[in-house]
Amino acid sequence: MLAFNSKDQLAKLLATENVTVQHSVQANTASFDLKNRVLTLPILKYRDGDVVDMMQGHEVGHALYTDEVKWMAALTEEGVHKQILNVVEDARIEKKIKRKYPGIVKNFVSGYTTLYKNGFFGEQAAYPSELHLVDRINLHYKLGFTAAIPFFDDELWALDAIDKVETFEDAVRVTKMLQMAHTESQTMADHGWGEEGDADDFDFGPKQDGEEEEESDDPTDSTEGNTPEGDEEEFMAARPDPDDFDADDHAIDDEEEFSTESNFERSKEDLQDNKSDEYVYFNLPKADLSAIVIPYKQISNDLGGYIGHYVDSMMGDYNKFRRDSQKIINYMVKEFERRKAANEHRRVSIAKTGILDVNKLHSYKFNEDVFLKNTIMPDGKNHGLVMLLDWSASMSHNMDKTIQQLLNMVWFCQKVNIPFEVYAFTNAYQSARLSKSLAHMDSEREKRAAIREIRNSQKPHFSQKAGDLCIRDNFNLFQFLSSRMSARELTRMAKLLYTLGTGMQYRYSETRQSHYPHIDSSELHEYSLSSTPLVEGLMAMIDIIPLFQKTYKLHKTNLMVLTDGDANTGWDGVMRYNEAGLHSGRMDGFGMQAVYNDPYTRKTYHMKDMTKYWTYKYQRQVIFLLRILRDRYGINTIGIFLDSGSRGKSVGRKLLESHLGWYSMNREAHAKVRAGIKKDGFATIKDTSGYNEYYIVPCGSLGISDAGILGVDENTTKSKLKTAFMKSQKNKFGSRILADRMLSLII
Repeated sequence: MLAFNSKDQLAKLLATENVTVQHSVQANTASFDLKNRVLTLPILKYRDGDVVDMMQGHEVGHALYTDEVKWMAALTEEGVHKQILNVVEDARIEKKIKRKYPGIVKNFVSGYTTLYKNGFFGEQAAYPSELHLVDRINLHYKLGFTAAIPFFDDELWALDAIDKVETFEDAVRVTKMLQMAHTESQTMADHGWGEEGDADDFDFGPKQDGEEEEESDDPTDSTEGNTPEGDEEEFMAARPDPDDFDADDHAIDDEEEFSTESNFERSKEDLQDNKSDEYVYFNLPKADLSAIVIPYKQISNDLGGYIGHYVDSMMGDYNKFRRDSQKIINYMVKEFERRKAANEHRRVSIAKTGILDVNKLHSYKFNEDVFLKNTIMPDGKNHGLVMLLDWSASMSHNMDKTIQQLLNMVWFCQKVNIPFEVYAFTNAYQSARLSKSLAHMDSEREKRAAIREIRNSQKPHFSQKAGDLCIRDNFNLFQFLSSRMSARELTRMAKLLYTLGTGMQYRYSETRQSHYPHIDSSELHEYSLSSTPLVEGLMAMIDIIPLFQKTYKLHKTNLMVLTDGDANTGWDGVMRYNEAGLHSGRMDGFGMQAVYNDPYTRKTYHMKDMTKYWTYKYQRQVIFLLRILRDRYGINTIGIFLDSGSRGKSVGRKLLESHLGWYSMNREAHAKVRAGIKKDGFATIKDTSGYNEYYIVPCGSLGISDAGILGVDENTTKSKLKTAFMKSQKNKFGSRILADRMLSLII
């Protein structure tokens, strides 16, 4: 099969407008929906790229230059013959598309020639002397003048007329002329040709392989100027007058067909790969963020009521953590400012002012540079950071260290004035709230009525139009932290989260310390841990990211996703209409391929192509959504995978194979990543998981370490900073990734 992604881009380029390209196993030929601007192509079994390019160029020509309303009016109101009009109109639109894009001329000639040699124009096409004038015109304009299709002198007016056709109205006039001429002379045999041996005197059809051809520099392949020598009046006399056209007098039997045109249309069906998968096109539904996002003010009040009584007992530990974090944060701030300054210095430009520098006038004889200069320092780019946290049950064992990392990033962003948002994805919120509402009810009838009322009052989280993906509504985002918070609000939430993370860790820890709370998930009620709806979380990011960028006028946005497991929910269908109304239809699986045409970037995404290695469907959906976010909004995406199954600092081979392919088939890549694990304590993977960079971190390496950065503060000198940086290269995840790799991506 051809790489249709690249071919789709060709079609869009040729169209120079918002054209949607779709492939359909039901399509017998290429077609263009002028109203909806949809170019539908069959799934071809031909591997000849010129044939595909020719067909796309042809249909794009119709998209740009054929008016559907005028076309139907010419057939119904003016009585012109459909096949003749199609031949003339094809010549017109192909001439115009070749003129607009001269580079596609060879694709047209080669594509049509390939089909001609394979009999697509019928057996009679090999003997042009036996063809109607219209058929020979069709071959001439599709195969090019080098095919040497023969014409008599009194027929050259037709080529002259078609060469001059520029508008659809011109095409209709010439069609009428050909239709009038058809009733007078149907074949070249009427001119005395057709006797045995006569055809051998002419070079019919395209050149065979190995024969030399002369190439035309004229992309239109025009024959203009080849009118017969002699009396001009005689030449003009052979030209029918379209003003004399009468639909009744010059009507052609509908059953009469022009062989090259009819055979070509029927033969197009042979181009189709009937055994190909069905292409199912889908749209991304619009998220209702008011229904999805639980705001931080509500979360703070709720958590304060649930676990607020634990906070006081944790203040000693929290304050120590806050003090220790300052060393890491100061290091990060210093490194951020250093790299930012270096980046801006590279973009400095020197501009001459046009004003003489009096201090250089003495050197005018040997120095041309005697003008004052200004140094232009471009404004530093605005940065933003969005963090997406996994709120699943498996995270409970690592929630303390994870929350500490998040808080460090938030405090760092605060200090360097980087706008930030921290969300956690969950699918337990709604069910827990429902359970709370029903807890005081004893009657089953009362409970069922309450459930109906609650469900009817809930707003859909995503739009549900035909063609939209079917996304579950049992999903929410917790807005834990935001740069819009006041200092007091942020401090209160930080204490609650620190307490929650520590309490969860020691709930499952063998080490029991009396002053540590042992928080059970049930104590959190609707904030209890859930499964891993990462797909739904990224779907919401498609609407959150542009709003975040617009609010803070950001030049650079970074999305960091932190999880310990792969997505275990996502979409399984697409909304469709049938006699029963809107419903969820199958879109993926055996015999089907899901495809998305992005209306913003005009890029096409095939779900099966999301990764070259085997992954299950929800992981392919994650990769797809990350690519959408990167392509649409130009963001950096950073993935941090907490490997709970690892022991010590190892990363399991099975986990690496899901990103790098089978070890036996890609040993070099595995060896390179393993070397990084040995050196850094974590695996770094690029360009295979949808992220700019993806880190697989053994949970034993997740802890925060300030070793090597002691003494680093806001006033640290460059030399001390360098020493601290070198020492930090041997540190754990906290200082290593977040202070080095992360900063590199953010800058």
